[in-house]
Amino acid sequence: MKNVESRVFFGAKVFLGIVFLIMLCSNGYAQIHKLPDGIVVLDNFQQDTVGHLPYNWYDRNGDTKTQFFSPGHRKEFKYEIKQQGKNKYLEYSGMEAQHLNLPLIDQKQINIKKTPILTWKWRVWEIPKDGDENVSKRNDSAAGIYVVWGFTSVFKIPKSVKYAWSSTLPVGTILSKNFNNQKIVILATDSKDLGKWITFRRNIYQDYKNLFGEDPPERPIAILILSDGDSTHSHVRADYDDLELRPVNMLQSPDDDE
Repeated sequence: MKNVESRVFFGAKVFLGIVFLIMLCSNGYAQIHKLPDGIVVLDNFQQDTVGHLPYNWYDRNGDTKTQFFSPGHRKEFKYEIKQQGKNKYLEYSGMEAQHLNLPLIDQKQINIKKTPILTWKWRVWEIPKDGDENVSKRNDSAAGIYVVWGFTSVFKIPKSVKYAWSSTLPVGTILSKNFNNQKIVILATDSKDLGKWITFRRNIYQDYKNLFGEDPPERPIAILILSDGDSTHSHVRADYDDLELRPVNMLQSPDDDE
């Protein structure tokens, strides 16, 4: 009888383990998918759980998925899924600087030559006081989207482009950091649009060519999100939503907020 009970118990554990693995696989990268019209949906947070970190994202280096953060590590991240009506979105509310990383390097459906237009929405509520991305002691951004590309052969520093909502720098400002391997492009500034959803669109293929003087890889390594106020000791609050890659002929959709 004990042997039978042991086999039943073992079988139940195996079954539960298989179910858990299926759940992981079905939820893992399911949100990154290509629509019939060619749009690649990176994340719209609709499948995520309110009050939690977004399921498909990792820490800055892509080592640990948010679902497997320790309680102490989880407290360092001030991001949280929120819901307004039927729409879910990602909110940052805090001061600490912690990146969220969405790996793309293994996503075969992504080809930047075919879908070079990165689109997303920002809604900023609080900006860093006197933040300035060009001054290390004031290097805070209300909202930031990084496109991370390949590593350089000499210093092993990733080439990246950060699109930022600045507190003080004028729109159109372009900065170079990390031995010219990181470019910062200011897309919004000051507080005139606080509390409004704003849609942004960038041709990341063309931006890479213009900023680095060469053709980009077929796909980025990752997309990173960062809002922070630690350098200026400011509380920052910003929302993120609807990250997509689109073909050039779909620069605008009737559903976009302006």
